[in-house]
Amino acid sequence: MSERAFLGVDLGGTNTKIAVVDEDGKVLQRSTIPTRAMRKAEEVIEDIAQEAVRLKESVTAGVSVEALGIGIPGLIDWKEGVGILLPNFPNKWKGVPIKRLLEERTSLPVAVINDVRAITLAEKRFGAGREVTSMAMVAIGTGIGGGVVINGELYIGKDGSAGEFGHITVEPQGVRCGCGNRGCLEAYASGPAMVASALRALVQQNDTLIRDMVEGDLNRVTPRVIAEAAGKGDEIAKEIITRAGFYIGQALSNICVVVNPEMIVIGGGVAQAGDLLFESIWRGLKERLFMAPVDTIKFSPALLGMDAGVVGTATWAKEQWTKGVIG
Repeated sequence: MSERAFLGVDLGGTNTKIAVVDEDGKVLQRSTIPTRAMRKAEEVIEDIAQEAVRLKESVTAGVSVEALGIGIPGLIDWKEGVGILLPNFPNKWKGVPIKRLLEERTSLPVAVINDVRAITLAEKRFGAGREVTSMAMVAIGTGIGGGVVINGELYIGKDGSAGEFGHITVEPQGVRCGCGNRGCLEAYASGPAMVASALRALVQQNDTLIRDMVEGDLNRVTPRVIAEAAGKGDEIAKEIITRAGFYIGQALSNICVVVNPEMIVIGGGVAQAGDLLFESIWRGLKERLFMAPVDTIKFSPALLGMDAGVVGTATWAKEQWTKGVIG
């Protein structure tokens, strides 16, 4: 009897990760290709399909690849597999039939899901959330995404958009977000928002180690540089991370009132800022949440690292295929 496996695709603005994953969440084969997101969506999908087929054909004998899952960094119609809005992609992918195009080119059933919902599923099945039945996950990077688990299952809502935590309003009438709203969490606590705060401090000639670390080249300011400066005691950097954490805690207080999760999982590249970020998130949550006992909520960093996206999308494909939703 063949061992079943599933293809997972994690679409990113710079690179796209593709992997063959078994039913236990183990990566059997993996690949990374440049996305080159400035191109037409159809061209990006063609490259993904070609690499997915190559990986499928390269698996060892006795492994049968049954379906493909793809994580999209934005809003999608998950049932139809059509793009609605990819806010950080140049052409937004509105109306692109992602599912149909991939099925035609790979001859596999395809399940489409938001990328952070996929990571949430991976962390629930194989990572930080294995022992809980309810959790909320926030991924902080170029944007801020999220996901919700209720009664042990990923909850995605009627159209797949449940968990868009980055677009919780934290500052009414605040700065405009890429989604079109004003005052979204993403506009205040994402990686680019933190970089913007650091650049403002540099332009205003504030005293900060960040200037020396980038040798005066503003293009070299990144969340990692800010975190390193904070670790060295730089007050400006510490203030940037603390402020971002407070806004995230404020948004999480809203999530906790609605979902009442056992666990909150924090992931994404900016989460590598470490203890200072986690402590400020915790303080922000405690200052805003009064209708649930904060001390009973478990906090955890995401555990699956760089494989979380492909493991989650492959797992989503497996579960949709097993239920007969695709295939």
